[in-house]
Amino acid sequence: MSRCVFYLVRHAPTLWNLERRIQGQWDSELAPAGLAACEILAPQLAGLALSRILASDLGRAKSTAGILNRVLRLPVTLDRRLREQHFGEWTGKYWRDIPAADIAAAEAAGWHFQPHGGESRADVRSRAEHALIDAARANAGRNVLVVTHQGVVKAVVYHLLGRAYLPDEPPAFDRRLIQQVVCQGGVLTLGQLDIDPAAL
Repeated sequence: MSRCVFYLVRHAPTLWNLERRIQGQWDSELAPAGLAACEILAPQLAGLALSRILASDLGRAKSTAGILNRVLRLPVTLDRRLREQHFGEWTGKYWRDIPAADIAAAEAAGWHFQPHGGESRADVRSRAEHALIDAARANAGRNVLVVTHQGVVKAVVYHLLGRAYLPDEPPAFDRRLIQQVVCQGGVLTLGQLDIDPAAL
């Protein structure tokens, strides 16, 4: 049965990322260092025999995909299911302004972490995995670059690792790394990278 291999990367850092401001499904411009990181990453990705770029429809992911595509020159598909978690009333706020007790309570909820008016991590995982499975059907036998968000990549990876997404678990995610996910027969599994990861 044909399989599809996805290479998941987080969008380049934005100005709000540097300010530790919560973006959720809002946007801010890519930081200059983020632009430079894209230019370093693109040649590494060129060796992966990629057939398509699948990206979140939020501006920072589209911009990252666009910069990478100056080298890759691939067709691009946007999917709103790959958007970052909706942070509800926390959107636009600085992390330092969120009461520590609120953050602790949210983190303790694991997959049910859900800022008021937003969505849960479980919701993010569900929509992202459906997006990947649908994309695999349309790209059987191909390699696809997925440009998305930290919350999306982490949700997919943690679910495939069987994590409870609780703060006392040992770290199992590095946002700088490219994550390989394989879809075969509608089932997602973590794969092994065959290139040196680059920082984004």
